[in-house]
Amino acid sequence: MIPKGKAKSSKPSFRWPWPKKGKGHLPVEQQPDLEDQVSTVKVDLAEINAGPASSSVEDPTSRRPSSSASGFRSAQAETASSLFPHASHWVVNGLQINANQHGSNSNDPGWERLMQNTAPNALHDSRYRFDPPKCDEDTRVEVTEELMGWIQDRESTQRLLCMTGAAGSGKSALQQTVAEQCSGKGILASTFFFSSTDSTRNTVAPVIPTIAYQLGSNNPAVREAISATVMKDPLIFEKSLKTQMNRLIVDPIEDLFRAISKPEFAALPHVILIDGLDECADEQRQAELLSTIDDCLLQNDALPFRVFIASRPEWAIRSSLEDTGYLHQKAYHVQLSDQYDASGDIRRVLWRRLRDIGRRSDDPRARSPSWPSKEDIETLVANASGQFIYAATVIKFVSERRSSPVDRLRAVLTWTPDDRAQPFAALDLLYTNIVSAAKEAYEAAHPERDFLVLFSVLQLLTREAFAVSSMFQQITNLEDHAHRFLISDLRSLVTIYGGYRGLHYYHKSFPDFLDDARRSKTLFVPESRTVEFVTVSCFRVLDPVMDRNEPTPPIRLIVSNLLVWHFGSPSRPSSFLDFLFTGNNIEKLKKWKAVERCMEERRKENHDFNDFTSDDTKRWLKILSHALLDTNSYDQEFRQVLQGFHDKWKQFYQADNDSEFHADTSNDSGDSD
Repeated sequence: MIPKGKAKSSKPSFRWPWPKKGKGHLPVEQQPDLEDQVSTVKVDLAEINAGPASSSVEDPTSRRPSSSASGFRSAQAETASSLFPHASHWVVNGLQINANQHGSNSNDPGWERLMQNTAPNALHDSRYRFDPPKCDEDTRVEVTEELMGWIQDRESTQRLLCMTGAAGSGKSALQQTVAEQCSGKGILASTFFFSSTDSTRNTVAPVIPTIAYQLGSNNPAVREAISATVMKDPLIFEKSLKTQMNRLIVDPIEDLFRAISKPEFAALPHVILIDGLDECADEQRQAELLSTIDDCLLQNDALPFRVFIASRPEWAIRSSLEDTGYLHQKAYHVQLSDQYDASGDIRRVLWRRLRDIGRRSDDPRARSPSWPSKEDIETLVANASGQFIYAATVIKFVSERRSSPVDRLRAVLTWTPDDRAQPFAALDLLYTNIVSAAKEAYEAAHPERDFLVLFSVLQLLTREAFAVSSMFQQITNLEDHAHRFLISDLRSLVTIYGGYRGLHYYHKSFPDFLDDARRSKTLFVPESRTVEFVTVSCFRVLDPVMDRNEPTPPIRLIVSNLLVWHFGSPSRPSSFLDFLFTGNNIEKLKKWKAVERCMEERRKENHDFNDFTSDDTKRWLKILSHALLDTNSYDQEFRQVLQGFHDKWKQFYQADNDSEFHADTSNDSGDSD
C-alpha cells in the first residue's frame, strides 16, 4: 500500500472542471439567482509586476500547488498587462468564468472532453451530496467489517461484491462509510452514487467517464492514455458501454501494468464502488452495466479492481445473482435485510440522536434524563422493522426546532391518519415512487391487467393465511408463478417465502400505507373492489364446471373459507352478497347453487376431521336466513330454492349438535368411571 503522502504526490496537477464551492452544477430547479454566481475579481498590477513570488495566489479549488496552474496564472497576468499597459490598481466587476471552457485543462482537450461527460454529483465527496447518510459510530459494525474484509482480501477469486437490501435498509449509508474508510486507507479508486432524482446521475451514460476520470486523477500515465483515446475517437462517449469500458479503463490500466513493477501496480487504488444501481433509469441499461463489468473487469485477471455494487433487489441484479444467474458464482452476495438484524443498531441510533435533540431543546421535559423513555424507544424499534429509513424519518421529524421534541415524538407514537401532523411523509413518498414504478412497468407488459387490484388479492390471501401460490393462480387464471412476476419490481419492499406462504413485508408500515386512502391516494384499492374481483373470478371458474363435476378444492376453499366466512356476514358491507343477488332469477339461482355446492363439498371433505363444526354450519345458515328475508316474495322459484337450502342446512346443524352432545355425554361417562 502506498503511504498517504506518496499517493498524493503521484497524482497529476490539474484544476477541477467544476467549482468546488459554487452552485453552478445544481439541478435546474435548485439553481440560485444569477447574482449569486457572479463574483468581483480585483487585480493589483503592482503585485503582478512584483514577480512570480508575490503573484502566485493559491487557487482555492486546488488541493496542492500546481506548476500548470502557475503557468496558467502567469499567462493571465501577461494578458492583463498587455490589455491595459498603463493601468494600475484596476478593478473588474462581474467577471464570470466558464469552468468547462477555461482553466488549467485548456491545453488538454481530450481530458477536458472527458470531464464534460462526467457526473460530479456522483462522487462520494461531492459538494452536492453534502452531509450524505453514513453509519453512526458503533453501528453496523459487523456488516462494515465484512465489507471491508472482502475489499482488502486481494487473494479472493470473487472480485465482485453485491449488497442487496430493502428500500431504506441503510445501503447508501454503508456504501458511504466504506468509501470514506477506503479513501482514508488510500485504496479508493472511484465511486459512483446513482440518484433517481438527479438527472446528472440517474443514467448509465456518465458512469464510465466518471470512473475513468477518477482513475486518471490518481495516475498521470493513465490520464495521458485516457486523454489520447478521447482525442483519437471524440465520439467514444456515444459508443457502447463495453467499448467505453475497454478503451477508457481496461486499455490504459493494462498499459500501466506493463510499464511498472508488480509491487507498484498492486499498490494502486483498486476499489470501485457503485451505489444505487436500482436508481438508474431503464432496467435494460442496469443489466448492460452489470454485463459490461463482468465482461471487461471480472474476466480480466490482469486488472486489480474489486467492485462493490449496492442496490435494491430489483430485476437486473436479482436475476443475475439467482442460482441460474451468470453472476451467481462470481459475486460475493450480502443480503442486508435477511442476513443482518439492524434492530440493535437502530436502538442505539435512536437513543443517541433523540437524547442529543433533547439536550439542545428549550423544553425542560426534553432535557430530562428520563426522555425519551425506554418504552418509547422499544416501540420505535419495533415499528422500524429493521429498516433505518423509519428511524431516520422519526429523527428528522422530531428535530424540527419550532416545536418541542417531546410533543413531536408523542405525535409519532400516537399518530393516526386523522392527525394534521405528517411524520411519515418521507416514507409515503418512498412507497409511492416504488409502487408507481412497479405498476407502470407491469402494466406496460400486461396492458389488460390491473396491477393494484392483483396485488391487493395477494394482500388479501396473505391476511387470511391462504397458500398464495395455488390460490392466486386459481383465482386469476393467470400463468404459473404469476404472483412472482407481479412483485418483481417490489422486491425492495416485499418477498414471498417458500412459494406457498404469503407476502413478507420488509417494512411494517408498508401495508399500513396501502390500506390508508389518505396516504396511498391514487394507489389505494378498497377492500370491496378486491372482494368483487375475487368473487367474479371464482364464479368465472365455477360456471363451466358446475354442470359436469364438482369444483376444484382450491375454489371450494376460497368460496367457503374466504367469501362466505369473511365477506358473507349480513352485518358487514360486502360485494360478495351483492353479487349473489345480481342478475335475473336464472343467474341468481345458478350462483347460489354454486356456492351451496361448494359449502356442502367442504362440509363432507372436512366433517371427518372436525374441521367443519356446528358453528360453521350455523354461520352459513344465518346467511341463508338473511337471504330469505331479503328475497322478493314474487321470486317464488328463487325463494323455494333458498328455502330448500335453508331446511337442509338446518338439519345439518341439528345433526351436528346431536353428535356433539352425544360425544360430550360419552366423555362425561368415561370421566365418571
